[in-house]
Amino acid sequence: MEEIRVKNGNTRNDVAKRPFLLALLCLFSFVFFGLISLLFLIALFWAGTIADMVLRYAPEHSVQRFTVISYILGGLILHMLSLTGIILIWNMRRMGYLVFGVSTLIISGYQLFASQISPLTTTFYIALVILFGVFLKKLR
Repeated sequence: MEEIRVKNGNTRNDVAKRPFLLALLCLFSFVFFGLISLLFLIALFWAGTIADMVLRYAPEHSVQRFTVISYILGGLILHMLSLTGIILIWNMRRMGYLVFGVSTLIISGYQLFASQISPLTTTFYIALVILFGVFLKKLR
């Protein structure tokens, strides 16, 4: 039987090898990291207002606008990198796991040292890295 090529050069058999649970995990992660990235992008445009609100409601933790912008920009870049890694994992690329894992572990590392962030959130990010790691042997 003749293999049919799809647009990106993979055969239908290659695409069909994606495990169902990996597909569900990727879809969930697309939505999660996509929404978080979108929220960080929106927050980047309102960084001045956010800094003013922090100064108004938490004057003991006074911050500069640059600090707020760098925090938002860092979050945007790291979540976009995680999203890029998920897209590569969806295409069954091992490099996607590396990109996703490094960026997500940087996010988790920051959250571990930030006292105002719940440990449950950090556990969620680390669990995603572990769950994607279960399918590492399937990636090429």
